[in-house]
Amino acid sequence: MTSDKNQDDHVISHFGGEWKAFNYLDSEQLKDVSQQFAAYIKPLPGELLKTGSLSIADFGAGSGRWAHFLLEYASKLWLIEPGKESFAVLKQRFESNSKVHLLNETVSENEVPANSLDLAVSLGVLHHIPDTSMGIRDISTKIKPGGYFLCYLYYALENKPLAYRALWNISNSFRLGISKLPYGARRVVCEAIAGLVYLPLAKLSKLVEKVGVSSKNIPLHHYKDMSFYVMRNDAYDRFGTSLEQRFTKVQITQMLVNSDFDLETLKFSDSEPYWTFSIQKST
Repeated sequence: MTSDKNQDDHVISHFGGEWKAFNYLDSEQLKDVSQQFAAYIKPLPGELLKTGSLSIADFGAGSGRWAHFLLEYASKLWLIEPGKESFAVLKQRFESNSKVHLLNETVSENEVPANSLDLAVSLGVLHHIPDTSMGIRDISTKIKPGGYFLCYLYYALENKPLAYRALWNISNSFRLGISKLPYGARRVVCEAIAGLVYLPLAKLSKLVEKVGVSSKNIPLHHYKDMSFYVMRNDAYDRFGTSLEQRFTKVQITQMLVNSDFDLETLKFSDSEPYWTFSIQKST
């Protein structure tokens, strides 16, 4: 338990620093991720978001970049973020908004009322905690019967060619070393990766598609239409963290079986980012 607590603290500290550095407070920066948000919400039923009066919680809200877009659909928006530095960014951004309830708390221990949410959201968070399955179960207790859960977890690349997965394994060995560096050195290395790896591969993907060839098996091809700011952020997110888990569709489904969700409503995204999914809580 102590080692898990220490790892949790290390990961929380890492992401606190990340969201202080990449806060998305600028409107142009938010435009950069608007398409990404649109891709995340694809698995949700379209009629759900039309009401504009949902009780929503964002578990692991970071700097509030996704909360910025969720506000449109919410009558009440709970933002749960354990990191002190990132929570300070949330306060700067949302403290004056009466619809927003800010909680400097964790996914598993927070004041969101049980069975109260129309929609629980966790995008790119739960693969960074030691017990992802427990995190899903804890979030489930906050969703009302018939409410929805929207989640993005790093996927296990099971739909990619062997060579692609081999390259990922090499990159992961670098992550294990980089994540142990002091903060300053970690930032410098991740900035270099963004400039020397992410940017060239994104430009190559753009070029390949211009000549009519699919870029889907080029690593990092999904950055082809994103700004360098997003690449820098994601390089730090990817290589700076000490804890990263990846899951297959089967593993994700099994975790949901144990969490009081209706599997008949499970919908995985059929496009990137894989495996973003939505599911309804059992009634």
